[in-house]
Amino acid sequence: MNILLAFKAEPDLSMLAETDWQVAGKGNKGPDASLMRRVIGNDELGAAEIMLRARDRHPGVHLSAITLGDEHAMPILRHLKALGFERCVRLNSETDTRFAPAFVAERISRYIRQNAIDLVLLGTQSCEGQNGQTGWMVAEMLNWPCLTQVTEVMPGASGFDVLCESLRHRQRWQLQHPAVLMVQNRGQMALRVPGLRARMSASHAEIECIEEGASGVLPSHCLALQRQPIHRAGVIIQGGSVQDNVQQLWQDYLAERMK
Repeated sequence: MNILLAFKAEPDLSMLAETDWQVAGKGNKGPDASLMRRVIGNDELGAAEIMLRARDRHPGVHLSAITLGDEHAMPILRHLKALGFERCVRLNSETDTRFAPAFVAERISRYIRQNAIDLVLLGTQSCEGQNGQTGWMVAEMLNWPCLTQVTEVMPGASGFDVLCESLRHRQRWQLQHPAVLMVQNRGQMALRVPGLRARMSASHAEIECIEEGASGVLPSHCLALQRQPIHRAGVIIQGGSVQDNVQQLWQDYLAERMK
């Protein structure tokens, strides 16, 4: 049983200060992410943990991970290697894929066709781009069924039992054929932390790199981004001393609400 995690190495935008966002707002392509560390999205963290649970239940499950990007993704691949993922692959690409879900899906589906994969797990949306289309496109290109809002995968004798849970209902599916699973993590799943010895061993482990070949889908290129202004109603109290401003705040806005 081979399960593949397809993830995106995203820039950690929390590293940006307010001044960085202000400077980026003056340009037309957003903040420069070249110097930011890369992280894995929340949904994909949940997907990785689901795969590790499945392996804990069934030793015959083999885990692998794949991402499309440059060398910034290497720390994440080594982290997954330390957790026990047997094969970690980077599809080398310098292309800006934030707005190219069809291009990403084509590269992932091509790799899946060339390898014996039983299940593919992806996040529902990435923190960057958030198109939510990649998983659907992978399923369409492979002609595989696709399940969303996945919260658990349990290997069985003849296939997999998959739990899908939304805010209103819970479903249990039995899969006997390859499928694409889109995981939605609402905070109920957290990826485990590897031990020091495992991390040291993974720091020298081999990460497979596949060079970008000819693709039948051309990626979309971002020419410019326009920041949409957000206006919020508010009143600025000014003109008097601090005591006068506090008194006005109390009389005009707080006293009536605190009765």
